[in-house]
Amino acid sequence: MKVLVIGGGIAGLAIAWRLSREGSTVEIVERGMRGRSASWAAAVLIAPARELDKEDSAVASFAREARNLWPSFAAELEQASGMSVFFTETDSVILAETESDAAQLRRRAPVAAQWLSSEQLLSREPLLSPRLKGALSISGDAQVDNRSLGDALFAALVANGALIHENCEALSLVIERGSARAVVTQRGTMQADAILLTSGAWMALMSGTGLNLPPIKPVKGQMLALSPPQGVGLPKSLIWSDHVYLVAQRDTLLIGATVEDAGFDASVDRHCANMLLESASRLIPSLPYWRLAEIWAGLRPRTPDDAPVLGRTAISNLFVAGGQFRNGILFAPIIADCMAKVLRGQDPGPLAAAFDARRFSETT
Repeated sequence: MKVLVIGGGIAGLAIAWRLSREGSTVEIVERGMRGRSASWAAAVLIAPARELDKEDSAVASFAREARNLWPSFAAELEQASGMSVFFTETDSVILAETESDAAQLRRRAPVAAQWLSSEQLLSREPLLSPRLKGALSISGDAQVDNRSLGDALFAALVANGALIHENCEALSLVIERGSARAVVTQRGTMQADAILLTSGAWMALMSGTGLNLPPIKPVKGQMLALSPPQGVGLPKSLIWSDHVYLVAQRDTLLIGATVEDAGFDASVDRHCANMLLESASRLIPSLPYWRLAEIWAGLRPRTPDDAPVLGRTAISNLFVAGGQFRNGILFAPIIADCMAKVLRGQDPGPLAAAFDARRFSETT
């Protein structure tokens, strides 16, 4: 079976790698550089526990299963690519800036969480402000280097003989008698047995006769990275507050992220960066003295119900995997497994049932 994957972000690359390992012929069409859009701008979090108010939702269950798959996924990918993705297991601390925050966190705490007093928190993470009122400590989270992840997936795909067409925009679908036959690109028309759209925030821009794709829109997220002064260590935990999160990635501290309805504007705004730094400095007071290493922005793909869209569409031979919003890296292993099953005509399992790509068209 030949599969044409439209979109070379982490989701598209991961699904393509899974398919190529199972014997499918795979080609990827990417409008820019592979792994350089939302995937490049993403945080490095594999942290299903952060959404305390959604822990019983289908998305939370999907996230927990994805987290369980990550150790084997990372190990297999590193072996296949010969590259490290820097997968590291750690814990999260969800901070209380006020007594009211502390009371709410205690009420919402999952059974496995541990409450840390201000003194215990500072003992664990001495960079944090002594003004904080404590934190929930949640074990079992992890992180990965998203940029290394994209490079490793690319290397593994090339080793399996997959073709990747970069700087090649997919313009429209060729749909005949209710079936997707080919994709018209800047470099000509490409045919395949199955076409999979993984083009993130750009998916809804695809055109074709009778096409009714899920309503995915771009949501801008800006982030910055700081380098510590010489001799200052980075936090060991993933750090969360109501307004910002902090993640140590090798020699820098990532601070994110804004949530902006800005269309396809991916420019950076120093005002937003200053707001992020101000929020982060309430948690770590020394941050204004750190060196600014990078500012960047990406466009997250978001659906109206904040849940992904996975599986078949109403068009035969046309499939979608998108709408991961803030969980693109976390979801990568489970989406790869689910979509590989769907494309082989198998049942992806009950966890994926809530994310049927046709759910929006059925209610309109």
